[in-house]
Amino acid sequence: RTRTRTRTMWMKKKMMSKCSPAGAGASASRDGVPPSSESMGSPQGGSRRSLRRRASPRRRQAGYVASRDKASYDSRQRHKVEVDLKKVPMEATLLIDCPDAKGVVAASASMLYGQGCNIIETDQHSCPDAGLFFQRLHFDYSDCYLGNSEAALVGLEAAIESVADRFDMKWSLSFSNKPKRMAVLVSKFDHCLYDILLRKNSKELECEIPLIISNHDDLRHVGEQFGIPFYHLPMRKDPSATPDQKMGFKLEQEAEIERLLEEYDIDVVVLARYMQVLSDDFCRRHESHTINIHHSFLPAFEGGYPYHRAYDRGVKIIGATAHYITADLDAGPIIDQDVIRISHRDSVGDMIQKGRNLERSVLSRALSWHLEDRVLIHNNKTVVFGY
Repeated sequence: RTRTRTRTMWMKKKMMSKCSPAGAGASASRDGVPPSSESMGSPQGGSRRSLRRRASPRRRQAGYVASRDKASYDSRQRHKVEVDLKKVPMEATLLIDCPDAKGVVAASASMLYGQGCNIIETDQHSCPDAGLFFQRLHFDYSDCYLGNSEAALVGLEAAIESVADRFDMKWSLSFSNKPKRMAVLVSKFDHCLYDILLRKNSKELECEIPLIISNHDDLRHVGEQFGIPFYHLPMRKDPSATPDQKMGFKLEQEAEIERLLEEYDIDVVVLARYMQVLSDDFCRRHESHTINIHHSFLPAFEGGYPYHRAYDRGVKIIGATAHYITADLDAGPIIDQDVIRISHRDSVGDMIQKGRNLERSVLSRALSWHLEDRVLIHNNKTVVFGY
């Protein structure tokens, strides 16, 4: 009797479950038909309860392993991105000067491609009248087949030399990961010196400035302010000295300059209003890497006191010129120039003040182009790939 009562109660529950909406939804789901919103226990259903399938322990374990693998994958991807961001490209710049001929561009590009280098930027200029060709190639050698060691770079230079022999090229190769070391020579005027040091600190000029040299001690505080060694190399003065003796004094001072340039391994020299005429021998040794700022629009008013002479002449524009030095005073290859208008109302002091702004901007552009290897010198002219 007990078994019969139990079986009867079990049959009643089974029949009720079949007739109830939950039971209908479950059977419909088992038959492959998606349950309706009512059978899933919508808020309007009152006491109807939604059906939830509990995952088995094995499924829960599989889900945990999958989520752990995904987290590990995401971590590896983030690490890969960080490594890529930290990877510093190895870049170099090749400057070419040669007679104009067919195939020069193809030969230089094919040579770099053959070495596994990637050309990032290229610029070129040809002079049909003179039969000359100039080119600047900026490339990445991170994936160079020979590697990026010193021995590999020697191999890269050998490959460049092989192309240069075919086209009678003059070429130079510089590397971006080796910033140029620049020495600043000044006298008493500080506007160009301050501008150079501030631009260097703000990364506008990519270089190192290990020392400042002056024939006066007036600007020592500037070197101390920026933490740069300041060397005072005065010029000996003797009113009764003969011209030969004065030249001897100059050569003694220049010998000290040469010693410092060699000691600090200097690549570039800038004359930031250095008011001394350098000897011919010094100019010949450093003419391709020494930049002077002259406070006039050359070739007008070369030499000293150009503003005073411009005022006496009554000119309507004044300018500034950045150029490489030569043995001829203020006659070297011009890198950059700029002018500003003046009027009859401007005094010599006004012209000096306006000219200083020009001197700063012109000198900074010239230095930037030289440091980025954008200037090619040919005879007494320059090709500037900076405009």
